[in-house]
Amino acid sequence: MTMTEKLDELMAERGINKSQLSRLSGIPYMTIVNFYEKGTENIKRSTLVKLSRYFEVTVDYLIIDEETRRAYPSVSPKSGTITALPTSIVKPRIYRALKGYPLLDDQNVACYDEVPQSIRCDFTMRFSGDSMKKLNINDGDIVYANMSDDVRSHEVAVVVLDGSLTLRRVYKNDNQIVLMAENPAFAPVVMRAGSNMRILGKAVAFLNPNAMESPF
Repeated sequence: MTMTEKLDELMAERGINKSQLSRLSGIPYMTIVNFYEKGTENIKRSTLVKLSRYFEVTVDYLIIDEETRRAYPSVSPKSGTITALPTSIVKPRIYRALKGYPLLDDQNVACYDEVPQSIRCDFTMRFSGDSMKKLNINDGDIVYANMSDDVRSHEVAVVVLDGSLTLRRVYKNDNQIVLMAENPAFAPVVMRAGSNMRILGKAVAFLNPNAMESPF
């Protein structure tokens, strides 16, 4: 199978198209289109890494014309001698959201975090401050989130406020959207058309480095 044939198969398994692959992986849409129109001989290493991480396959599987290597090899330890670690996947940690770039573009990625496979998310962020202390989300905690430019009322969202990424609980009524901190010291913020405030995704869980993962 060629690389594009493998991509077609992997996208079919996920139920996505090229446009959705671009959004979810952070690879520019025209880059993906060029795989099919101009070939994959000169594909960048960073692009291969993004594809392999999103589809959870090896880079070798994507670029080598063989069909069997779909995941990194695993060795089953003998019972009673080794305790297996939880299965995890790698997700990009976002530290900003530059306008004009996909959220998961390299320009916005600080590093990559190991995420337990049981947590379904598109990206992570490192929370700072004490605006969500009622939820026990503290400075330095890692938040897991799914990409979305909107969330339901009462859900916790990753938002851009004053140019920085943070968390707020979203409340909606017929006329406006209000972003609320989980700390009475922070005033509510009303989202208005044309403002610098944006919703980037829905927060689904967070990790306190000194404790366990916690769902919202």
